[in-house]
Amino acid sequence: MADILILKLWRHPWPALAAAGTMLAVFFWPALPLRGVGAWLEFFYYYTPENYLYALLTLLSGLYVGIYVYNKTVCATCRIDTGKAGTAGVFGGVLLGACPACIPALGIFLPLGVSVYLSRISWVFLVLAVLLLTFLIYRMNGFRRA
Repeated sequence: MADILILKLWRHPWPALAAAGTMLAVFFWPALPLRGVGAWLEFFYYYTPENYLYALLTLLSGLYVGIYVYNKTVCATCRIDTGKAGTAGVFGGVLLGACPACIPALGIFLPLGVSVYLSRISWVFLVLAVLLLTFLIYRMNGFRRA
């Protein structure tokens, strides 16, 4: 069990640092529009249904970046896919699914009814981002023995 890549990457300093940094950045990104970490943590506490999905998105995005850095630095012979889809999954899930100030900002570009509807179904974007990141970790052999 300890030979699975998502557990093995924590033994190496650069992949572990990349994974932890990404997790922190993704988790605290919505604190910027709310102008404070305290306001974000309060919002995160009261926004119950989606906060579990956002925590899972944070974990998966950190693991994805950690596996990517592991494949680039530690395992020189590993097959590396492009990181474009994973980056799109992370930012799409954060911006459309969790960031409380991002969907209302879409109201500048979209009609009010569309932006209100997008805010009501933000959990769908989180689920899609979680599924995309899980698939990409699987494609990068994150669940196999390394």
